[in-house]
Formats: sequence, structure tokens, C-alpha cells
Amino acid sequence: MRITQSIITRSLLQNINQSKESLNKRQVAIATGKEVLRSSSDPDKFERASRFRKTILRNDQYLKNINDAKGWLDTTISLLDNMSSMMIEAKEISTQSADESNNSEARKIFASKIDSIISDTVALANTTYMGKYLLGGTNTVGEQPFSYDGSTVSYSGNSQNIFRRIAEDYNISINVAGSQLTDINLFGSLEDLKNALNNNDTGSIQTSISEIDSASEQLFSLTSAMGSVKNQLTMTEQRLNTANMNLHSYLSQAEDVDLSKAITEYNAEEMTYKAALQTMSDAIHLNLLEFIG
Repeated sequence: MRITQSIITRSLLQNINQSKESLNKRQVAIATGKEVLRSSSDPDKFERASRFRKTILRNDQYLKNINDAKGWLDTTISLLDNMSSMMIEAKEISTQSADESNNSEARKIFASKIDSIISDTVALANTTYMGKYLLGGTNTVGEQPFSYDGSTVSYSGNSQNIFRRIAEDYNISINVAGSQLTDINLFGSLEDLKNALNNNDTGSIQTSISEIDSASEQLFSLTSAMGSVKNQLTMTEQRLNTANMNLHSYLSQAEDVDLSKAITEYNAEEMTYKAALQTMSDAIHLNLLEFIG
């Protein structure tokens, strides 16, 4: 078959276009730092990178949930610690008031102090975090979960748990429901002590001391349980951060360009492109001379 000048020209143009396309590809890779931008670049690497990216996003959401849960827990633990301090103060007052040297009037003064402790403890029990009541169970907005009418403390929340998802198929409870405080007789022990002091009833005062001791121990157990939950969150957070660090490394391996290699290839491709242009120019010039001749 006779090779005509037009066939040679078409072949040269095809080579130029291919070289230009390859050159553009290298330019994009160098500019973006990514070797794989779409599935057509490398289907296997693109699919692998997509999986890594989705897992990173999911882990980021878990980390966000953990951060929110830790803030909730820190505030809860703080208020429970403050309640424990209130109970210690109430224990000291009850011990002082049990002394036989105290008369009815002195014990009424002690009763007034216990009343203030009850009010302060109720205020603590109505603490909020990010606008939500910590101890209301799942009733986190609206009416305050605890109220005190000067005689009895009432709870209007529920006993349900609040959960946060911190890993795939793993939810963790982060709250203390107010019903748990009523179950350990926290407020009841303080109310009994106040009534005993107002009635100048030494026998009931002694009983109240035991009730306060029991409530304080159980309150400490609740606080410790919340501390254990926080430790669990911290360990999960560390694992997720490590996983994401590794995933980012895998993602980089899957889609990032080797910059020095890409620049070398770009320079080689640029030389090839310029050579193709020169060859095309020479061919056109030769064809023109033949036409004139």
C-alpha cells in the first residue's frame, strides 16, 4: 500500500493529540497533587480511595458524638461532685445537731441550713448542658425536672437513658436520670433530716445520719460509673483517631501523586510533544515545497 502524505499527516496529528492529552494529565496531577481524580483514571485505586474516604467521614461523625458525650459527662460529673460536697456538709450539720447540748431553737437553725442545702442541690439537679437538662432522662427541654416547694422535692423527668453512637453498632449511655437520685434517697434523706431537726427529734436525727451516709455512698457510685463511661469514650476516641490517621495514609497512597516522578514524566512528555510539533511542522513544510515544485 502506498503511504501518502495525508496518511503521514494524520498519524502525526494523532501522535500530537495523544501527547497533548498525556501532558495535560500530568499538569493536572502536579497542580492538584492527586493522581486519581475520577474512576476513569484508575478504577481500582478510585474505588479503594472512595472506601477510605467514607470510613474517615463515618469515624469523624463518631468522634463528634464522642466530643459531645464527653462534654455532657464532664458537666454531669462536676454537678455530682458538687452534690457530694453538699451531702458532706449535711452530714457535718447532722452530726453537730445530734449533740445533746443543742436545744429546739438551735436545731431549727440547723434545719434552716439543711433547707438551703436542699434548695442548692435541686438547683444543681436542674443543671443544663447546651440548653438541655442533664438529669431529666430523655425529657431534656421544657419544664425543669426537679422542683422544691419548701417541704418536698419532686421529679418530673423520666428514667430513660440517653445514648450516643460512638462506633458501628455500638451505642453508649451517657446520662444519669433524676430517678436514680430519688432511688438512692438523696433528697429524701435531706428532707428527713430537716423534719427531724424541726421536730427536735434526736432519734430521727441519728437515723437521718445513716440515711445520708448511704445516699452519699451510692452517689459516689453513680459518679464513678460516669467516670468509667468517660474513660471508655476516651479509649474509643484514641482508637478512632489512630484509625483515621492510618486511613489518611492509605488514602494518600491510593490517590496522591509522586510529585518528583510526575515532574520528571511531565518534562519528558513536554519534550515528546515539542518534538511531535516540530516533526509536523517539517512535514507540512516539505509537503508545501513539493506542491510548489
